[in-house]
Amino acid sequence: MNVTTETRDNRQLLLTIEVPQDRVDAALAQAARRLSQKYKIPGFRPGKAPRDVVERMVGKQALLEEVVDDLGPKVYKEALDTHNIEPYGMGEMEDFSLEPMVFKMVVPLAPMVELGDYKSLRVPSIAPAVDEHEVEHQLEHIRDNNAIVGPVGDDAVAEANMIATVDIEGTVDGESFISRQENATINLYPPLDRDEEMLDFSAPIIGMKSGEDRTFTLPVPDTERYEQFRGKTAEFQVHLHRLQKRELPALDDALAQTVGDYETIDALKDEIRSELLSAATRQTEDQYSDECIGALVKQATIEFAPQMIKSEVEELVERTERRIKQQKMTMQDYLEALGKTDEQYREELKPTAEIRLKRGLALSELVKRENLSVSDEEVEQQIDRMAAVYGPQSKEARQALAQPQNRDGIKIDLLTQAGMKRLIAICKGEAVQPTEEPAAA
Repeated sequence: MNVTTETRDNRQLLLTIEVPQDRVDAALAQAARRLSQKYKIPGFRPGKAPRDVVERMVGKQALLEEVVDDLGPKVYKEALDTHNIEPYGMGEMEDFSLEPMVFKMVVPLAPMVELGDYKSLRVPSIAPAVDEHEVEHQLEHIRDNNAIVGPVGDDAVAEANMIATVDIEGTVDGESFISRQENATINLYPPLDRDEEMLDFSAPIIGMKSGEDRTFTLPVPDTERYEQFRGKTAEFQVHLHRLQKRELPALDDALAQTVGDYETIDALKDEIRSELLSAATRQTEDQYSDECIGALVKQATIEFAPQMIKSEVEELVERTERRIKQQKMTMQDYLEALGKTDEQYREELKPTAEIRLKRGLALSELVKRENLSVSDEEVEQQIDRMAAVYGPQSKEARQALAQPQNRDGIKIDLLTQAGMKRLIAICKGEAVQPTEEPAAA
């Protein structure tokens, strides 16, 4: 068997395998026997029809496909073994010819990752901070949630910070936009976190009195939320039943004692600052981690076979399917909602898949270069922590997590965390020098 190799870009190798004619003839004869057993050929017992008769009966293409299916994997494996080639995934047939029989197989090779002088990598970090305006904003939310609602006189006029009870109905070009709602509650004040995509009925209702009817128009926001009516003008008919006043409590110790175990308003403010600082710290750490891995990838040289992108896209699709399954949706439903075909969706995922792949490869190489490892004891401790979340079912959960495949996944996660921790230390200039010998891949 004659085998030649040709190196290609993106960590691929072209194997050209020429199969000796005597082996081809034997494979064709075997294929003919199998097909003659599979199909009833007049005048011949099963498996006894000559090759030329079988070929006329089933067609040359069917015979060739049978040969390729049987002989192709065998000669491919032999070629890999003979040349000590370790594929990094499934090989793909690029071409095939019969006379002589030649298989051309594209073999994905292991990715190549060069990190460069990663130990000198530095990324400036920013200390997390709490914006006092955000503290005040949270306090206003607390006041808003504890507002005191009370009656107003029959002759009262709708004002800001009141609550209106109305019947309301809306149409667009004669079509129903908002079906008639009776005794609907409308707050005549802007929410603290107003959604710009929502219709605001406050301004048209202000100035009305109980028992009054009013017709007004509002532009429909140009968003997917309103789909067929987006960007048009809606007409509304409103009947005002009654008004209620809404008063915010004072920002004092009494309010603090009402909302929690706080003696003073300052204690409440301190708790809010603490929670905001924790959130800011998590956000800052996540952002810094992202910047560090991005910097590592930017200075690295990374090459990989295109098949790895396909695998990464497939993983992203599977994650989406698991997520939408929890929402009682199928992938087809999801794609229809997006207005995309499966092919379009997968194509759009490729940039994300490439970023994920490069980051994973770069971090794995750093783990190896820094000789990082995870002990069996650390894996056991992590399994215990994960199982404890399941409470009464923790024993069953631990048994499942301790299965070899799950255990390997947990070990990889711990190694990834260790790699990120080391990378962050490097980027901050705080890393301790690793041992001399790199860890095994």
